[in-house]
Amino acid sequence: MALDETLAGFNINTSAAAEFVLQEIMNMVWPQAFIVNAKLQPVLNTQLLTSAAQTSTSPQTIVYKLNPKAVWSDGTPMTADDFIYFWQAQSGNSAYTDVGGKPYDDASTSGYNQIASVVGSDPANGAACAPGTTADRNVGLCPNGDTITVTFKPSYADWKALFGDIVPAHIARTVGWNTGFAGPAQTISGSWYSITSYNENQSLVLTRNPKYWGTPGKLDKIVFQFFSDDTQLVPALQNKEVNVINPSTVNLSIVQTADQVAGTTKATLPGLEFEHFDFNQSDPYLAKLAVRDAIAYGVNRQTIINRTVGEIAKGIKPLGSRMYVASQSQYKATNFPFSDSKAVADLKSLGFKKVGSYFEPNYGPQKGQPLTFTIQSTSGNTIRASTEELFQAQMKAIGIKINIQNYDASTFFGTNLPMGEYQIGEFAWVTTPFVSGNESIYCSYTNTQNCGENWTHSSEPAVNKLMASGAAASSSTTEASDYNKADALLWKNMVTLPLYQKPQFFAWSNNLKGVVPNTSSTGVTWNANDWYLS
Repeated sequence: MALDETLAGFNINTSAAAEFVLQEIMNMVWPQAFIVNAKLQPVLNTQLLTSAAQTSTSPQTIVYKLNPKAVWSDGTPMTADDFIYFWQAQSGNSAYTDVGGKPYDDASTSGYNQIASVVGSDPANGAACAPGTTADRNVGLCPNGDTITVTFKPSYADWKALFGDIVPAHIARTVGWNTGFAGPAQTISGSWYSITSYNENQSLVLTRNPKYWGTPGKLDKIVFQFFSDDTQLVPALQNKEVNVINPSTVNLSIVQTADQVAGTTKATLPGLEFEHFDFNQSDPYLAKLAVRDAIAYGVNRQTIINRTVGEIAKGIKPLGSRMYVASQSQYKATNFPFSDSKAVADLKSLGFKKVGSYFEPNYGPQKGQPLTFTIQSTSGNTIRASTEELFQAQMKAIGIKINIQNYDASTFFGTNLPMGEYQIGEFAWVTTPFVSGNESIYCSYTNTQNCGENWTHSSEPAVNKLMASGAAASSSTTEASDYNKADALLWKNMVTLPLYQKPQFFAWSNNLKGVVPNTSSTGVTWNANDWYLS
């Protein structure tokens, strides 16, 4: 399979390594309580768990029963201890720290920060509960149990979203959660396949996990090959270097060229992902709502769509939400129209004067100079490159100068965004059917433990409140209503600018059977254990 972004690490549960391409690998390596299938429904992983059920609503209590045969690839049994550690590392509770006392770097704490306790019971073979240790923070929690009882306070509507990509606790406590999973030696398997080799920026190889207790994967080996440019993917498919491609973005050239490749199946589907601009409010000018509004009003999103993804899939309109995409029933759009006159009025309201082609600020580091921002994205991506050029021209039309500077994915996602080393960023959020996963993106950046993906440095207490109430809602209707209200507030403060719901393009060799496209953040490899070659 071709991947068109490099890796920033292997613990996908960290903000630094939370990449879609990594998820496509880890689907087969780290165990998940529930797997999101191609119908975008969470389905119990019955090879890991014999059951997972809500046994009480007050307080909300979920009981998981592990398959007693489940083991890590080094032979260590999977137990309640893996669930205990996984919760503590993502709880957002400062009492729990990584190796060396550092705070945990979490991609998200949503749901985990609403868990009051995780307790084991019923060890295998009738054994007694282990006492646990102070160092492992599991004293009295029966860490060797095969039954795990999770109690929430408050309740959590999307509980089936939790305990995915579970890390081996016995390894993590030694090497560290944040940066310890650096390669195959640490990233041991608890699922169908093991990582047996990794050549940075070149390839990663999975081979069937000999310790896997369930139905083994049908393929002996799955190779992920990394490409620096999405234009290389179709030639690789045509030359039989790869069997599967799913470009991070797709353009007309890719689709038309792929159509000429014989012996392949193609599919273009609306994805659970959307392209957008991030505005870093730590910048003294982007900290001003009038500047962010000016940029947003000055972006003709429909023109960008027509000149990029609109050439591939007809009918794409500017996206009106950050919480849902247009193909979801809960989608409630906010209409934010293009208006260059409003953009100019916003800049004038700040006292900025237009000198020549550009407005000049009357304060700060750019005082008396053209108002200038740099936009960043991933290099080697033709759609994003075109979007940046169109954005640059549209901003010039309203009097803002834009520079373009792109980076490889590991730098852009692993350093620049999480470290705030950017002004405007263009990328996609790949979502799940669980809307509460957005909490870590839009909750206030001042909550560093819980809001690890808030790279915009925005702070909206009312948004925090709505997302928290939605996550704890007793019905999906109330949850959707609260998150849509939160999104309406994000529009008013122009935290980010959604562009469009992205079409996803899949192509695979006809001799590779079992491939079923999945447009969620799980990716096409959600069922790679069932792939086989004819």
